[in-house]
Amino acid sequence: MENPLVILARKLALRRKFDVEPTRILPLTSIHKVTVFLDSFDADADPTRRLITAFFRNYDTEVDFICPQKWDINWFGRLKKPRLHAGEKPKDADDDLFISLAGPGNFTAEYEARCSHAKFKVGRVMLPGNVYDIVITDAPNTLPRQTESFQNIKEFLLKIK
Repeated sequence: MENPLVILARKLALRRKFDVEPTRILPLTSIHKVTVFLDSFDADADPTRRLITAFFRNYDTEVDFICPQKWDINWFGRLKKPRLHAGEKPKDADDDLFISLAGPGNFTAEYEARCSHAKFKVGRVMLPGNVYDIVITDAPNTLPRQTESFQNIKEFLLKIK
């Protein structure tokens, strides 16, 4: 059972900060900057990173990775980030695509997806409030690796015109 204080802090964090900008489905030709959330505790995080980098290199797309380690996360599951100064743009302000390859129950991935300023969001798990434009779900009773999930997302992205 989780600590009730952690649960309360997470609910407050999700309520206080989230992106309200409308999102839409974009073709690969319109995507110039991508942020990918990888679960660093999954064994195939590095091969997945190489696969994603190679794929988006073909489209001259800049790729940033969020791959948090244990020390990058605060006590209730949010990433530790430096505060922005007045008038400073968030790092992801000009993102075109946000991809979350984290499995279910990952609060850090959910928080980053909700706060992302990306124009197009893709994930593996349906979140309340329709956070993602596209959800590529896994087969029932299985949790495939991040590499397999990205292959499915890649096939779908290639079909969008």
